[in-house]
Amino acid sequence: MKKPKDVADLAARLTAGATTPLQVVASVVPLEPAPTAESPSAPKRGSVSVFLRLPSTLHARVADIATQRTKETGKGVTVQQIILELLERGL
Repeated sequence: MKKPKDVADLAARLTAGATTPLQVVASVVPLEPAPTAESPSAPKRGSVSVFLRLPSTLHARVADIATQRTKETGKGVTVQQIILELLERGL
């Protein structure tokens, strides 16, 4: 069986690492984000996270629509996408 190389060096580094005190890092105050140059005519797009608890029957209906749309288009369509479409049509 071969003897491992650098065992003594590894043992010394592990011992040094275990006995060296941890350094205290001073907290850094975050800088204000730099304003971005946007043209006034550019539309501002954003989104907000919303968490819904749908009744299981309603979720099943929306999931069936998403499944059917996935089969028709060949691309994955999520329940969330269907809900967004329904909301946009209804508002």
